Amino acid sequence: MRSNKLVFLLAFLLLGSLENIEAKADSEFSLLVHFRKYSHHNPFQKGTPYQKKIPAIRLDERTALALLKPGEVPLFAEVHPEESAGRKAYFQKVDLDTGLGIVLLPENFGRSKKVSPIALLEEGVRTQGVCSSFFPNFEWGSLEFSKSILPLSKLSRKENQDGTRSFLFSGKKVCGFTDGTWNAGADLLRRFYQSRFSSASPFPHPGFSAEGSLTPAEEDYYFPKGSVGAVVSEILPGIGPMHNLFPGDAVLSVNGTPVASKQKQVLYDILLSKGGSYLNSGEWVALSLYRDGRKREIRYQLRPYNEDSFLIPESSDKIAPKYIIAGGLLFTELTHTYLKEYGEKYKSSSDRKLVYLAESYSKKLHPERSRIVLLSRAFPDEKNRAYQEFQDLILESVNDKVVDSVEGLKTAISENKDEFLVFRFSGNKLAVFDKSELKSLDERIKSLYSLDSLDNIR
Repeated sequence: MRSNKLVFLLAFLLLGSLENIEAKADSEFSLLVHFRKYSHHNPFQKGTPYQKKIPAIRLDERTALALLKPGEVPLFAEVHPEESAGRKAYFQKVDLDTGLGIVLLPENFGRSKKVSPIALLEEGVRTQGVCSSFFPNFEWGSLEFSKSILPLSKLSRKENQDGTRSFLFSGKKVCGFTDGTWNAGADLLRRFYQSRFSSASPFPHPGFSAEGSLTPAEEDYYFPKGSVGAVVSEILPGIGPMHNLFPGDAVLSVNGTPVASKQKQVLYDILLSKGGSYLNSGEWVALSLYRDGRKREIRYQLRPYNEDSFLIPESSDKIAPKYIIAGGLLFTELTHTYLKEYGEKYKSSSDRKLVYLAESYSKKLHPERSRIVLLSRAFPDEKNRAYQEFQDLILESVNDKVVDSVEGLKTAISENKDEFLVFRFSGNKLAVFDKSELKSLDERIKSLYSLDSLDNIR
């Protein structure tokens, strides 16, 4: 009798697991997504095309949600390419930082032999429901290769090294997704789906970092007697309340709710949620601060994470690195990606001054520049032979006009009225061109190297 019960139990468990597998196979399908990889050292190249399959679920008749890797910019996707070639699907919206994408399916998708049913997103994954086993705890953290601060559940051990993503299922319900390090709930998928007609990400970033581990002496210094909170350590330009919040400010309360803890998790909880619901980008928050012995109040709008205002971002552009060629000299912008193209040991193999700048000023503003413009290298030609050894030099000015970006460089060249163009670089190195000779040199470089354009400034 006992053995019969055991067999019945095993059969029941096997049946349940098969049901999950079947539900997953029904609800999830693969998209063959096409990408283009650009070189930051050779931004004038068209980019190397590549493709890979990513998981997707259908959320309504014509819309699917896909799991990309953060930072990937898709061109388009193919639905069931093995069944019918050329059935393209296009991305309505992609959040580059979280890697979530909304896909518009082709009109004839419903006539496919492999139509996936509309997925059911589970509600209330925090409660003791069918999905609770995926979320034993919640904390504010960032997905692999992402900077957004989200409510996530960390896995007890890392399941993969490359951040490969997959959906989480329980029965016919979609519980969320995982990247092998964190599990994210279906509520995040729902929030993103609801934002599909907006260009902005719905997931706000606090805009600043806070230090919670303070010594008793530091607490006495930063906080009024009897108060507790978190001390601001860094403000992110373009995201947080720049010029209103400063390192060393002690945050006492958010929207009238006392922080009442030195733990960063408590601060994020009252800053990014309210009444059990998560706040979306665009909502306003009010901070009560203690600074220089006085209480202050500031109010700012929550924004999603982005690096548009960083002096040295991770990558230079959402599509391709910006560049301009003048006098056969290739100018682009300094980014972390540019340095990493030197290889895994880029910190020792690339210019140390550029590495220092990237590590020290990546999340800061500059009073005169929005980007650091680099002379990457020179295209060899008889007319620029004197400068062919120039490489990885910071461009300071053109005819004494400070260059603040690649766009600014193009403007400085086109608006210059002098007979000569004088490029001044770091280390007080100069490159001088007669303007008429420079024009003919660039046309020759363009023809010789089969370049489509001398710049990609839009």
